[in-house]
Amino acid sequence: MNDHLRSVSELARLSGVTVRTLHHYDEIGLLVPTDRSRAGYRLYDESDVQRLAQIVAYRATGMSLTDIDTVLSTDGEVRAGHLRRQIELLDERRELLARQRGC
Repeated sequence: MNDHLRSVSELARLSGVTVRTLHHYDEIGLLVPTDRSRAGYRLYDESDVQRLAQIVAYRATGMSLTDIDTVLSTDGEVRAGHLRRQIELLDERRELLARQRGC
């Protein structure tokens, strides 16, 4: 087991998401903590921190939590395809907004 486990509040501070968001991610199975303290508090290891970084990055593209869960559950090649499609959608949106702005 990893020597350094982070509390939910420490992970929230580190990642910029709220404690409530981390609780929600646990509830839906998107980011389940590695361990729990004797008092039942969530504890996260480095692999959890890395997974959360991916979740945060995918959310920034507008990807839904369901789609993020699907992407994180796939192999690298399939994941890359999902990300390419998300980039295409963002490019389309940017072009639409640019056209609207020009009106």
